[in-house]
Amino acid sequence: MTDNQPDGWAQVPHVDTLRGTQEPPVPVTGPSAHRPRRRLRRGALLGIIAGGAAVVLLLATGVVGYAVQSSSHSADRPVRAFLDDLTAGHVDDALRLAGVDHDDADVLLTDAAYAKATDRVTGYRIAATRTDGDTATVRAYLRQGGRDVASTFTLDRTGTDWGVFPVWELQAPDLGRVQVSVRGPGGTPVEVAGQRVRTSDDGIANLTALPGSYAVTVDGGKWFTAADATARISGFDGTSSAPVSMTTELTDDGKQAAQQAVDRWVDGCIASTDPAPAGCSFYAYGEDPAYTYTNQKWTLEQRPQVTVGGWLSRGWTVSTTSLGRATFTADISGPGGVGTASAGPMNVNASGYVSGFSDAGATFESAVGNGSSDTGS
Repeated sequence: MTDNQPDGWAQVPHVDTLRGTQEPPVPVTGPSAHRPRRRLRRGALLGIIAGGAAVVLLLATGVVGYAVQSSSHSADRPVRAFLDDLTAGHVDDALRLAGVDHDDADVLLTDAAYAKATDRVTGYRIAATRTDGDTATVRAYLRQGGRDVASTFTLDRTGTDWGVFPVWELQAPDLGRVQVSVRGPGGTPVEVAGQRVRTSDDGIANLTALPGSYAVTVDGGKWFTAADATARISGFDGTSSAPVSMTTELTDDGKQAAQQAVDRWVDGCIASTDPAPAGCSFYAYGEDPAYTYTNQKWTLEQRPQVTVGGWLSRGWTVSTTSLGRATFTADISGPGGVGTASAGPMNVNASGYVSGFSDAGATFESAVGNGSSDTGS
């Protein structure tokens, strides 16, 4: 190239002179135009959150409520309520809850009497609950005197609450009985846990009782006594206490009164003017009907000696250790003239029984009388 020549770029056609296939310009692709998202108002958002929380709360409340109601309607609840009252010493409330019928004769079924018992129910634990249709059984262990005692309770379903939860009613448990047998007079006063009752004619006292140990004493006044005893009731399976047998013994005053009763009986026989005193152990015989008898009398030459023993079915035994002696005399008149008739000496046997006492002393009954028995006191 020379300075006179245009430079090389002059040989290149001007852009405006270039020809060829012309294509429309490729449009530039930009971001798609989207509809702007509508933002929730603050109040609406809070409402949704609150509504959701309420649903969750209702569900939680429903679950908790169902669980609570199921627990409060479980078959063991009435048993727990009964035992709670009993361990607290609220006997009247416990018996009412359990439907136990009792009256004034049930002297041990009171708060005061149970408070004096020992080895009472001081605690419990529920071991098992079994439901079979409309019946449930609850097995529990009662704490008595430092040991566990098994007991079973029965409940009946009486309906439902809200058509869902069963209503259970505790059936009256089988209570034990304090059985006291006193070898002594019928109607003897005895005290059981401080409650005074009298035995029957055959010396028996039966008292319904709650689980526990009951002190038993005999009140024979100054006449007789018996060793103290204890009646024990375990659990609620209707287990009666082993019969408490109490044998009475005469006190010194009782023995003295018994001797005095025997002496009065002998004196009563001697005071008779009959050759065969009714109910006495001696009599005279051989009267001649051809004679008239006057001034008839018995004379005690020697008083019988006796000893008083233990109680048998009729009373405290009185045994003659040394026979007495008595004679019978009478003035007579008849075909052969007048004179004195006599019989004896006759044995005086004072064996028998002391059947009881009163304010006046002892009552003696002869076991060897020649007729109907006679009493002297």
